[in-house]
Amino acid sequence: MPMRKSKEKRRIFLDYAAGENNPNAIYKEGREAKARLESARARIAKVLSVATDEIIFTPWGTEANAVASLLRGRFHAITTQIEHKSVLDAFKVLEERGVSVTYLAPSSDGFVGVKQVEEALSPNTKLVSVMYANNEMGTIEPIKEIARMLRAQARKIYFHSDCVQAPGLLPVNMQSLGVDMASFSAPKFGGPAGAAFLYVRRSTELLHSGLRDACPVPLVEQMADALEKVERNREKEVVRFTKLRDYFITKLRTEVPGTSVNGSLKNRLANNVNVVLPIDSELAVLELDRYGIAASAGAACSNNDCGESTPRSLGGVGHVILALGKSKKQANSSVRFSLGGSTSKSQLDYVVKKLVAIINKHTNLWQTK
Repeated sequence: MPMRKSKEKRRIFLDYAAGENNPNAIYKEGREAKARLESARARIAKVLSVATDEIIFTPWGTEANAVASLLRGRFHAITTQIEHKSVLDAFKVLEERGVSVTYLAPSSDGFVGVKQVEEALSPNTKLVSVMYANNEMGTIEPIKEIARMLRAQARKIYFHSDCVQAPGLLPVNMQSLGVDMASFSAPKFGGPAGAAFLYVRRSTELLHSGLRDACPVPLVEQMADALEKVERNREKEVVRFTKLRDYFITKLRTEVPGTSVNGSLKNRLANNVNVVLPIDSELAVLELDRYGIAASAGAACSNNDCGESTPRSLGGVGHVILALGKSKKQANSSVRFSLGGSTSKSQLDYVVKKLVAIINKHTNLWQTK
């Protein structure tokens, strides 16, 4: 008589209201999702050389940058005029709560100095936020030196840095950089949209202020994969990007009269080319798109958004270029090209060729700066 096969143990999932991959659930699927989440957290923490409980997941870099607004009480804070709008928005929230904020102006080539930050300190300064690398013009700020100066103060001052542009281009060892809080966004290093994370040092009061993970487990795993990949390839890619960037800038200056570079050519992200063109930036971007070229009118602005009288600290569109001391017209003619894994010299040659054709087509807008 044949032996009866034992019945396989079935699983019936009846928690669709909470959703699958819910790491907070106490049943089997929840425990497995939790294990996957913690594994991804450990991988990210290893890249940053931090403890696993210092990594907090958020849906977007904007939420990660908003961490500054969680600090309570009335105090003095310092940031810069060239921060991402999400950071400036967080400081605006602080101001509405009675916090005094100093917005530091950059030099004409896009840098905020250590001495500048130190001179802005007051007896009740509690928070400083300076981005690692600027998202528009790619300038690399001296955050390691700023962190060292802040640690030397007689009181604790929390130091946050928007590090969204750093992975794959700059070292992200948090112990070496010395910051207390740092923001990251997965799409900026090849990860999925809807995934980001925040580093908060254990000694920072915010780590114990109710911050909770808020990102789907599968996206967190993809983000960890992407971060590990760009870190493995960082040194090689930086060399390649730097050569392409410098070649592209030289080509633009030579073949597109009236072109000037926004920000310093030194201490700049290897993949960033932000230039003032002799044509309106939005028009240039739309025309380039017709030729299959995607670029960003990151500094484009309307009369309402970046008039000469608009406070540069408010984070309006074009605020970064204006903060360099450049005119509204220059801000409105600035285009950002950012290089990536598939960028080649032949592609850049094609872009320059089409730019020349576009500008010649709109001869009435051809004006040297």
